[in-house]
Amino acid sequence: MTVPKKRTEIHTGKLADALRQHLFDIEPELIVLEGVVAILHSLSTAADHIAPVALAPLAHLSAESLEKIFEAWRECMAAASSKAAR
Repeated sequence: MTVPKKRTEIHTGKLADALRQHLFDIEPELIVLEGVVAILHSLSTAADHIAPVALAPLAHLSAESLEKIFEAWRECMAAASSKAAR
């Protein structure tokens, strides 16, 4: 009966490693989004008019970061779901 338990522990360890890696993959993108939010906050307190062309790069950068975060999230959920299915 010990063999199945060890086997489960190995799979659980691999799952934890996979989930941890996906979370580490998300961190740089969260840092980018944190910077974009700080910039937008600064722009919102400025009395000057901000041209849309100046905001476009921020929107593009945010969209790329969100896309990467969602992809890592989906991979994380898929890894967790495959573990639950076993």
